[in-house]
Amino acid sequence: MKPSYQLRIGLAGLGRFGIMHAKVLSSMANVELLAIAETRPEQLEEIGELYGVKRRYKEAEELIKDPDLDAIVIVTPNDQHEQHCLQALATGKPVFIEKPLASNHKNAQNLKQAAENSGSILQVGLILRYELNHRIIHKQIHQKDLGELISIRTKRNLSRSWFTATAEKVHTIYESSIHDLDLLLWLTGSKPISVFAHERRLGNYLSPEACIALIKFENGCIGITETSWFVPPGAPANVTTSNWNGCIDAELVVVGSNKTVQLRSLDSPLKIWDSSGSSSPDSILWPEYNGRIYGALREELDDFVKCASQGVESETANLEHAINGLQLADAIIESARIGTPIIMNQQSG
Repeated sequence: MKPSYQLRIGLAGLGRFGIMHAKVLSSMANVELLAIAETRPEQLEEIGELYGVKRRYKEAEELIKDPDLDAIVIVTPNDQHEQHCLQALATGKPVFIEKPLASNHKNAQNLKQAAENSGSILQVGLILRYELNHRIIHKQIHQKDLGELISIRTKRNLSRSWFTATAEKVHTIYESSIHDLDLLLWLTGSKPISVFAHERRLGNYLSPEACIALIKFENGCIGITETSWFVPPGAPANVTTSNWNGCIDAELVVVGSNKTVQLRSLDSPLKIWDSSGSSSPDSILWPEYNGRIYGALREELDDFVKCASQGVESETANLEHAINGLQLADAIIESARIGTPIIMNQQSG
């Protein structure tokens, strides 16, 4: 039975990830996906028909102006995030925006100020905070089960075939590492005080193909984060949605004085072999079954819907951490550029 009141949501952006948002939102009992926006007419009509969306806009700006929306979800291209977010926040309505929040931490601060000025709720897509394994690790750390944190290492190596889609649009740190930088801030519960980073470039793209950073935190913990785009075509696929296929080879290792915790995305118990190779279908981030998406993405959007309906900030998706993550990303990019460590409280720009 449908609830008596449904949150009327507008979704801007129907790219690969935006389609998954549409699929989740259209299946939620307490949500009406009232409007969608997409610059590609065929995509707009296809998704509109598929989910019975009444209002279809060619531009995000048109959707944002719709007076009947209760909340706005932004999944437009990264370089459009800031302008669309500012426009959405000006309405005073709750806004969910996919990562990255902005192109740098100063612009992110401006968005936070805009939210405060209009009274909007601003929530950023920090999906790993909603994944059960990461939540268990977070709880163990903050219950002091691991003892003193010694180090946290994150690795995120993605399918090589995906790189060209972002290579000239957004830096690898903002596109990929931002998830792990948020994890480091969330798990340590501490401020980064210094960063030393190196890039590995094989081409002349805006973005490097790999970046590795060493981060020291105020509580003494050492963070090591590595991101790259070198998973070859023959590797096991663990991203196998209806419109997305490839591999995210991610790893998290937390070393404490009492315990060590390891989590690997390719260690799924489900493995499928066929003539083309092997796959380990995702069962935690956005698994799809019978046309419905489950996992962390659903949990994340469910949290936003609850917060938007109740007019409260999320206890999970910390806006200040999202901004601090961008500040850390800026420091990593600068350190790799100049080839020397960055002291965070002395960071300029």
